Formats: sequence, structure tokens, C-alpha cells
Amino acid sequence: MKRNWRLITIKNKARLLIFSLVLVLLVAGCGKDENGKGSSDVASVKVKNGLYITHEGQENTKESALLALNLTVTNHMGETLELYPGDFTLFDSDETKVPAEETIYDDSGKFKVMDSADLPDGKSASGYIAFRIDKSKSYELHYQPSVFDPDKKAEPVIVKISGKDYKDQQKDILDAASAYLNVVFFGKQETNYAKLVANDAKKEEEQIRDLFTENADFGEDISPSETEAAWQAFKKTNGEKGKIDLNVQTAFAETAEVEVTPTVLNFNDMYDAVQDLRDQFIDDNRGKYPDYNTAQKAWNKYLIKHIADVFNNSDVKESDESYPIKLIKDGTRWRIDSEKRTENYEFESLSEVMTGGY
Repeated sequence: MKRNWRLITIKNKARLLIFSLVLVLLVAGCGKDENGKGSSDVASVKVKNGLYITHEGQENTKESALLALNLTVTNHMGETLELYPGDFTLFDSDETKVPAEETIYDDSGKFKVMDSADLPDGKSASGYIAFRIDKSKSYELHYQPSVFDPDKKAEPVIVKISGKDYKDQQKDILDAASAYLNVVFFGKQETNYAKLVANDAKKEEEQIRDLFTENADFGEDISPSETEAAWQAFKKTNGEKGKIDLNVQTAFAETAEVEVTPTVLNFNDMYDAVQDLRDQFIDDNRGKYPDYNTAQKAWNKYLIKHIADVFNNSDVKESDESYPIKLIKDGTRWRIDSEKRTENYEFESLSEVMTGGY
């Protein structure tokens, strides 16, 4: 019997088309992803962007880092969808569940977390959800929509996530804070300052110099040039002997907070060095001045002339406290919040300590 090969071929093609269609439907039903997107009949999920953040001072490492994913969820179910952050979960390649972090909070209001919401049909909601992951691993983000109608089955929406695809700003933040403190307070040269920090270094240093002058209180008869020389000597000695320890407390997309522990010179710890200098002044000038006021003015001049020796002969001391400073993203750089205002008293306190006061 002669076979109708043309008819068989047409039937096989039809079967292949049907089989392909089934595969497409199966993939769509499971909500698999395509380039950071996933969808189902109920909802779609898009990863807008993401980055590694820092929260409550817990440092990110390769094996344990806090990844914040900025997600957009769109409702396609034909009625209101109840959206819950708890409906999102990460799974690694071993099917180990990584739950979302629920205590992330940024008091600046610039880091919007995903909130629970009643999402009307066709509408979208966006926000960050964070997971603690291994940077080197790949994951699947599962969104299981909360559908309470027993006649409707909501398949999970799945989006692939690779820990290698996202940036950690922690080092940039530390580098910016370090550059600012070294240049403004220690007078050091930082070749990357302009690349890292948005603050005008000269203006910042002038404000800090004025605070040093106030803390030092050398006397009215000391000229501005003498005070400037003292400030330069103070910065130089602090830069050589002192140090700053930094720890990132929080790091979000546009804001950060770094805890600073300074080890620096303090005027209250210079008593012995000043007393030695004063004894030398008295021995060299005994009976030279007609009254106390004249002698005091001469002593002030003598002290400011030899103040660099006082600084060099004094020891730096680690502060008993640590001081948080705030950073705000300014384009590609970070701006240290140095504005003098009531809410920014931590920076003022740090500045007092870094310029010789308590």
C-alpha cells in the first residue's frame, strides 16, 4: 500500500506545532522569566534594578551580602490583587529557601520598600525587597500571588537572579568618607577626592579651621597668620599620629551612614607639654616684664611660636565615643552632610573632637 507522505508530513507538522504551543503555555503558566521579567495569568514581575545595601552595621561579604531588588508588580487577574512582600521568596540552586528581610528601614525616605497593597487590575506597584545571599551564587525569585478564590489557581511567577549582576557601594562609601576626613581634618592629599566626594574641600576646611580657633582660644593678641600656622601644625601632627576607624552602618541607593571613631590630639591632654614649655618661658624671662598682663601677652606669643612642639610632644588618644556621619548621593559622588543644624549634631560633635575639643 502506497503511503501519502505529504499527508503524514502535514500531520507531523501539526503535531509539532501543537507540542510547541503546549510548551509555550506551560512556560507561561509557570511564570518563567525573560531578561529580568516573569509573568503569569495573574501578575507580572519586573526587576527594575538592584544593589547590595548595608543595614544595622552588618558588613557585606562575598558569602553574606544584603541584596535589595527594586521590583515592579503588575496585576493581570481581572480584579483586585492583594499584594504582600511576604509573597516573594528566593531559592538557590539547591532549592534552599531565602526569606525576605522584613526590618529594612531608611529614615531619609529615599529607599522605598515594597508595601502591602490592594492592587487594582492593570495597575502596578514598585518597591525594594531585600534578601541576604551569597554574591557568587544564582537564584530564582518566586512570587506566589495571594489569590483566595478556590476556583482560581495562581501559578508562581519566577525570575532568575544572579548575585554577580549587582553592585555593592560599601567600598565607595568608605573611600568617600575617608577621603573627606583625611583632606578636611588631617590636611592630607587624596588624589581621588574630586572623584569620590562632592563637598568643596576648601570651604569645608575653612569652617573646620574656624572651629579649631574657637577651641584653641589662643587669645586676642594672636594674629590670624599665627592662628593659621597653629592650625596647619595641628593638622600635620594629627595626620601623622592620628587615625580614623570607619564602619558603614547603613548604605542604601542614595543615602548612607558611616560611624567614625577618631584617634586624635586633644587640648585637655596637652597639660604636661604646655607646662614644660611654660616653665622654660619663666626661667628664660624671670623679672623681665613689669606686670602680669604684659607677661601674659608675652607668654601667649611664646606659646603660639612653639605650639608645633607642644603638638609633637603630646600623644593622640582614641575617642571614647563613635560618631555617625551622613552621606547623600550626588550624581556619581557622595556628599558628606556637614551642614550645621540641630538634626546634624553628630557631625558637629565629631568636628569638635577632631579639632582638639570634647
